[in-house]
Amino acid sequence: MKKISVVVPCHNVSIYLEKCMDHLIHQTIGMQNIEIILVDDASTDEGATWNRIMKYETMFPDTVIAIQLSENLRQGGARNVGISYAGAEYLMFCDADDWILLDAMECLYDKAKEYDADVIEYRMTRVDDNTDFSLLSTEEGEKSHLLELDTEEKRKAYLIISTPNCSLGCMRKLYRMSMIQDNHIQFAEHLAHQEPAFTLPVRLYEKRHYFLDRLLYFYYMSPDSTTRGNWENRKLDNVQVWETLVRDVKQRGLLEPYYDELSYIYFRWGYELSIRMILQRGYCLTADIIKRFRESLLGFFPDIRENSYVTRKREAFSLLLASLDMQLTEENVQVMNTAFQKQLVFRQ
Repeated sequence: MKKISVVVPCHNVSIYLEKCMDHLIHQTIGMQNIEIILVDDASTDEGATWNRIMKYETMFPDTVIAIQLSENLRQGGARNVGISYAGAEYLMFCDADDWILLDAMECLYDKAKEYDADVIEYRMTRVDDNTDFSLLSTEEGEKSHLLELDTEEKRKAYLIISTPNCSLGCMRKLYRMSMIQDNHIQFAEHLAHQEPAFTLPVRLYEKRHYFLDRLLYFYYMSPDSTTRGNWENRKLDNVQVWETLVRDVKQRGLLEPYYDELSYIYFRWGYELSIRMILQRGYCLTADIIKRFRESLLGFFPDIRENSYVTRKREAFSLLLASLDMQLTEENVQVMNTAFQKQLVFRQ
């Protein structure tokens, strides 16, 4: 069995893939210990991406697996397909326009074995064509630590954390493959912002989470990336991801034990974030959008107003709570847009 499978979703990325692959095929852990799964997510660049993928599979047939999808599933679906082909001991993801340090896999694997970790989380940074890499340190810092999720209270506290060092994103993490496979953890498909559908179930199942205080992943901000590209038809994607997630967690029988935590997370990252993303991208909230968002929240969690995590911060959430009961007249929606712009757009 190989040590690490890395899944790389690819959609019209022929001009970026070479740098990403250069940093994968030259990993110090050795190519014999890794498999690189390149998933062409129905690219529309006249075969440029697929031809480049096939070049790598031809050059490295024992390491590279090339998969071509006939339907665009977006990153979540492409990752799901990649996972179905993965056969290594651990799993990680890398986007085709990003890259990792040359010793990243060796470092992560050694830490995973040393701490018997289900997940290793590490640092990443955003870069662009003007980044001065000489200013970035890749030495390990002093904040590395192991989190053992051996009590219900520890897991509850862990569930609601979202910080730069403990994120709901799927990148900059190494996962124990058996945990993913045994619990049938998957991404939401056909939607942007699909990562929590994968990472929140991981939080519910993992037992040992190690944070490695070291920069290993470079997230390149290309002009046509998911977060910076056309977003006109993606306004409802985030809330749809969270709806998929809640249904999944409920089916697993894990909604009730962590009801307060999951309802709070939905309030913050399903409801609030969906509003914030629309405003951050220069769009306005409409009565239909607000109605859609709050019906979703209250449909799953009708008692959100009494949630203990929310009530502790009632003043900070006053506008969001008011939006749940406000009549959606044209005047009120305009007031809500102005108020949300001031309060939410730059909230982290």
